[in-house]
Amino acid sequence: MVAKASLNGLKVLVTRPEQQAHKLCDMIHQAGGQAMRFPVIDIVPIAVKEWPEYPLAELDMIIFVSRNAVVHFINALSEPLPEQIQLVSVGAGSAASMREHGLRVDIQPEQSIGSEGLLLMPAFDGMVGKNVVIIRGKGGRELLANTLVERGATVNYLEVYERALPTPSASQCNDALTSDCVVCTSVEGVKNLSILLQKGLKTAADKPMLVVSDRIKMYAESVGFQQVIVTSDVSDAAVLEQLVKLEI
Repeated sequence: MVAKASLNGLKVLVTRPEQQAHKLCDMIHQAGGQAMRFPVIDIVPIAVKEWPEYPLAELDMIIFVSRNAVVHFINALSEPLPEQIQLVSVGAGSAASMREHGLRVDIQPEQSIGSEGLLLMPAFDGMVGKNVVIIRGKGGRELLANTLVERGATVNYLEVYERALPTPSASQCNDALTSDCVVCTSVEGVKNLSILLQKGLKTAADKPMLVVSDRIKMYAESVGFQQVIVTSDVSDAAVLEQLVKLEI
């Protein structure tokens, strides 16, 4: 088990939104490290009155792409979901959140590798005539929707939150630069980190950065980060496992 290893006081900059940072920070502390919270994305709910209306009785499938998607959808849900709708999670995090909020999980990929993992599942081979709604934040990748449309589905988005750039103080930014390594779990997170730490970007870019996909790694390297390491999957356990392996 990873928890038996020690991080020996390693100072880890955790850049996840405040709402999603708790579990990883706790695991870092339990493993003997120091978790430094530095959210680089603020999650802002979109008012329900701005949501498009999709008759639930006409839907075949609802896909949740993140924990935030689940939380903000459930918080505004005013009627039970019809039994015929298949409820789908893109990964382990959103699946856990679905179960925590009383939703069943009908489809979940075995490995959390984003939309790509979901699209590899046999359940998504025959999509002709299917009516699908993807619950997500404003903006984001189009791969999932575009591929399902190519396979014959009708796909719409329900965007229930948006992402904003936080406004940390100069002192918080300076403290962030004292970390030993950085954890970043999205392309937007790397982009915002680069903006927020612009004055000390050279210092930040020299630190090991852990990311959860090759796509994020490619972006991080393109903006100057020198030591970018991809975890085995997107789970907190995989992040911690890789932190233990770091040689600093």
